[in-house]
Amino acid sequence: MACEPLSYSGVDASKWPSVQDAVSREYGILIASDRGEASKRGFKLKWTYEPSAQTLRIQCLSKPFFVPCETVNNRIKRTAEELGLTSV
Repeated sequence: MACEPLSYSGVDASKWPSVQDAVSREYGILIASDRGEASKRGFKLKWTYEPSAQTLRIQCLSKPFFVPCETVNNRIKRTAEELGLTSV
């Protein structure tokens, strides 16, 4: 079951590498493009970064059944806050 997607604004070219590094560090998932899907340890993330609009949409598409979506999204939100991203 997919979790609710999260959207952020103000993700400019200077912040995008920090987002990529944070996802790699926190989840072990390499984000090598502006849009895509990747999985690791039972978690599958989908993302779309729009450089011209400076927006990022990220969604957990699948996860271990014992991990609630609330936990997954709260962790993403906490990481986004640490990076100074603004929730839409």
